[in-house]
Amino acid sequence: MEEYHVSFIGIWAILVLIVIEAIIAMGASRTQKKLIPGVINPELGPESFVFRSDRAFKNSLENIVPFLGAALMSILLSLDPTRLARLIIVYVISRYIFTGVYYSVATRKNPSLRSLFYMIGFIVTIIMLVDIGRHLLS
Repeated sequence: MEEYHVSFIGIWAILVLIVIEAIIAMGASRTQKKLIPGVINPELGPESFVFRSDRAFKNSLENIVPFLGAALMSILLSLDPTRLARLIIVYVISRYIFTGVYYSVATRKNPSLRSLFYMIGFIVTIIMLVDIGRHLLS
């Protein structure tokens, strides 16, 4: 498993990001005037950090399942560790930048800068799934 060390570090880094996002979203939600735990005021929009931190966290939760599944399957199938490490690193960097942009840029414009980094991560996941499919079907 040593050949997947960089991949494991990348997986760890993405899990750390999601925990940090959760902490930030929980803290931000506590600043709402009418606080109901777990509920974000539906009148809030992108101009609100409470909204943006909640959406960034939820987006990460939506994206971790296919990414993590593909990463772990790639390791279990002994796919090329160098290629996998590179893909995971690109994914991790794109998700950290996505989160930073989501936190700092209040926009209703779509696509926005954060969309670019979302798509990079999404494409990495697709590439990993294609690699797995090729391996399984060969």
